[in-house]
Amino acid sequence: MLFALVSLIYLDQADLSPGLRALAQWLIVAAPVLMPLGFFLSVVRPKDTRPNRLIWLTGLGGASLAAGTIILGIGLL
Repeated sequence: MLFALVSLIYLDQADLSPGLRALAQWLIVAAPVLMPLGFFLSVVRPKDTRPNRLIWLTGLGGASLAAGTIILGIGLL
């Protein structure tokens, strides 16, 4: 979450179109929501010993963070 907050400051200074800026903002902010959601929802029931398919939300959050950071980096160059 801290990375998302700091990156929003840099997004204001990046040379990006409004569409790319909004996309990067959504991707970076979605990551701290998706990753814990995937961990918690994958083992909702106390009897679960293995995570269910919702564990893929953590990978989706990681990919979201990576894509948003790459867009931000390109905008800052």
